Amino acid sequence: MPARRINSQYYQDGSAARKILPNDDMPRRKTNTTMKRNVSKNNSIRRQQIQRRKNASMVAFILCGFAMSVLITYRYSLINEKNLEVQNLINELEIVSSQVATSQIEVDQNTDLNAIEAYAKQQLGMKKADSSQTVYIDTSEAINKIQVNQETTIIDKIINYIKGIFL
Repeated sequence: MPARRINSQYYQDGSAARKILPNDDMPRRKTNTTMKRNVSKNNSIRRQQIQRRKNASMVAFILCGFAMSVLITYRYSLINEKNLEVQNLINELEIVSSQVATSQIEVDQNTDLNAIEAYAKQQLGMKKADSSQTVYIDTSEAINKIQVNQETTIIDKIINYIKGIFL
């Protein structure tokens, strides 16, 4: 068996070139290593910056999505509130229209001429006028008297006085 060599990690048997290991103590060119380190540092810094940008854009995208969902939910609640108000107003309208119809029916019943005539005959003891009781009045003179009386009211005097002041 061949003897074990002390520097077997550097050398191989035969005419092959020696092995270079990562922890090799052999001198190297400093410019290449410093440049490689600087390049690798720059690359890692760039990767970190790119990763930060990706993270920031992801956070911004999530925030925009959340804001949109909040806005849509808010608008939906406003629409529901308005629909509820409309339904309440429609219900009130139906109640009022039924009250108007009931009032109209009462008015029609109270203004029934047959009912009025029956009330006048039974309760008040009235009867229809005969032809001998009918008196005809000339209304053209009555209209002129009414117009004269309307001009002499207190309100008309006040209005005429105010008109006289400004004219």
